[in-house]
Amino acid sequence: MSHYVIEELEKIVKGRKSIKVSRDGDFISASVVVILREERGEYSMLFIKRREYVNDLFSGHMAFPGGKMQKGDGSKLETAIRETLEETGIDLKKNGRILGELDDVSPVNPKANHYIVTPYLALVGGDTRVKPNEEVAEFVWIPLLDFRNEELLEIRVIEKYGMKLEDFTFRYQNYVIWGMTARILRQFLSLAGHLF
Repeated sequence: MSHYVIEELEKIVKGRKSIKVSRDGDFISASVVVILREERGEYSMLFIKRREYVNDLFSGHMAFPGGKMQKGDGSKLETAIRETLEETGIDLKKNGRILGELDDVSPVNPKANHYIVTPYLALVGGDTRVKPNEEVAEFVWIPLLDFRNEELLEIRVIEKYGMKLEDFTFRYQNYVIWGMTARILRQFLSLAGHLF
């Protein structure tokens, strides 16, 4: 069963052209990794809760591991792999499989909308350990089946920064996933939620 799920997921993600966001002028390239793991036929997804720092636009948010591209990074994927190793201790080069790329996202917040974030999708083994660094306050593996629970999901249209936006919020235990992370999650679920 599980082998089939991952093959299908990879086919879906690689069989489509991911949408790229382009910006004129200065922008910051960043990338994140949506990490799945399988244990006894059940899949879960890794979320981290960022530590709260003054002047950090994403302080305290639920997020996927990732960050800004740096000079030594040869590609956005390299950025994603490096940041994942730094933040979670998970070495995707040794212990992971990159399944593909999702659509670029850009934060709605005007203070952060100069970021263009490319999400990648990866699979790790069920025995993968997370060793968070100082940037990470907490981490949680959320079973993908839980995302099917409509009661935990809130979708509303809000007016923000002069735009009408569909706001997507997911609550799991005492965690609230919202903003850019929720948009990436929603895209993943719209593409592949039926597989889980």
